[in-house]
Amino acid sequence: MTDYRREFYDFAPCTFLDCAYHGPFPRSAVARIEQAIELKQNPSRLQAHHFFDITASVRSRLARLVGASPDDLALTNSATQGIAVVANGLEFQAGDEVVIASANFPSNLFTWLHLRRLGVDVRVARPSGGSLLPGDVAPLLSPRTKVLALDWVSYTTGARIDLAPFGELARRVGAVFVVDATQGVGAMEMDVKKLPVDVVAVAAYKWLLGPYATGFAYIRPELRDRLDLRTVNWLTVEGSADFDSLPVDEFRLPRTAEIFDVPNTANFLNLYALQGSLEFIEKAGVRTVTAHCRRLLDRLAEGLLSRGFRLSAAAQPEHQSTILCFAAASADATRKLHERLVAENFAVSLRHDMIRVSPYLYNTEDEIGALLSLL
Repeated sequence: MTDYRREFYDFAPCTFLDCAYHGPFPRSAVARIEQAIELKQNPSRLQAHHFFDITASVRSRLARLVGASPDDLALTNSATQGIAVVANGLEFQAGDEVVIASANFPSNLFTWLHLRRLGVDVRVARPSGGSLLPGDVAPLLSPRTKVLALDWVSYTTGARIDLAPFGELARRVGAVFVVDATQGVGAMEMDVKKLPVDVVAVAAYKWLLGPYATGFAYIRPELRDRLDLRTVNWLTVEGSADFDSLPVDEFRLPRTAEIFDVPNTANFLNLYALQGSLEFIEKAGVRTVTAHCRRLLDRLAEGLLSRGFRLSAAAQPEHQSTILCFAAASADATRKLHERLVAENFAVSLRHDMIRVSPYLYNTEDEIGALLSLL
């Protein structure tokens, strides 16, 4: 197997097992950042086409990752902004309903809860077991439900939901199905054209190994025309590549999701870095990422169970992702164990009284063995 550790910088003395918190730059991303810095150091080399070439390249690479057309992707600065495209674009009235899950990441919670100020009935589904199931959501849906918003992979447990049955539930009542896939895209394969999803919002600083303030949103073409555009990004106006011929008193927008791009998409440091990270992911392959992480987590799960630890629902085959969480006998014992791991230079997260482990291609079985030995 290829030694992908050479594609990253040395984390010593830390054993970094926290890609679900933020993914580190591969060397290819740093090389791209250096190119961007050179352009800004010598502005005479900066040409108009640079503004458009980088956005087109990044959009195309992201589209390939999720099986979409580039026309269906908006470049965003966060999952929150991708979700806000729907929250701000649909016309909500008092009495409309939105269904969310209690385990959603805050980006997929607060935007919807904020709609209560308009009289929208925001209903919160709570998992009856270790992970959200369609039966937890179905009773909350009705013909007045406009949006069902869920996370593909739980940031607190690592449990992955099967999007298909949830999407079918949404379609039965005519609701828009919005998915925050930040904790999955880049680490696991997704094909939006084979799923009943309307919007997939992703922050790129985790499993896409990109910088902060980067991300994207897939928007199903049939939904796009229903969304109101509150702010026009001039770079998305037809003919914007020719600065001198831009219209003054009228303009046309393309019929693509590009119109929802965050303003100032041509951020060289950010998009050049993201492009370098996407180049690495394409070279390694998402299937390689999934297989490697699963191999490490399977070994971790076996060792944790033999030591008497409690595992999250992500240990169950139908909910597996590239994240695994575990807990000791009590919340206090779990917190103390987390403190000990951090003191021993293991980078892992504490989420809702569980320790979250999220490896990547730079991690090895020896590192998992060292973690188990410490436990």
